[in-house]
Amino acid sequence: MLANLTTIVNLLLVLTGFGLVIVIHELGHFLAARWAGVRVLACAVGFGPALFSWRKGLGFRRGSTEPEIHRLREIATGPEGEDRDRARATLSQASPTEYRFNVFPFGGYVKMLGQDDANPGATSDAADSYTAAPVPKRMVIISAGVVMNVLLAAGLFI
Repeated sequence: MLANLTTIVNLLLVLTGFGLVIVIHELGHFLAARWAGVRVLACAVGFGPALFSWRKGLGFRRGSTEPEIHRLREIATGPEGEDRDRARATLSQASPTEYRFNVFPFGGYVKMLGQDDANPGATSDAADSYTAAPVPKRMVIISAGVVMNVLLAAGLFI
């Protein structure tokens, strides 16, 4: 019985360690993108559907805030009225970045405007998109995850 408990504790420690490495790695990409002036659409721990999320201006939600943002955008472009004014006010306070914790916590990602790994041809003409950033800044964004992992390793070693 004690051996099984030790095995479970060790497994949880390994998973927590991997999770920490992933969070620090993605934090590097996120901070570099913000430094470079690239709009970050999502910063997620895990893959799959969102268990819960947080967006400045909307707060915590179960699931993703994306459906709510899309609904508010539709209302904000609709006919004049109190609903449209309220939707515009909410959108003006809402951050473009959604922070989420997804169902499968083995991994993570930072989704930037104009970057779609599944479709490299998809770009954005917006000034704050990943594709509009100069190549040196894009290099910093891409390499920041590994740099943060090296800094974490050095910190843990000390």
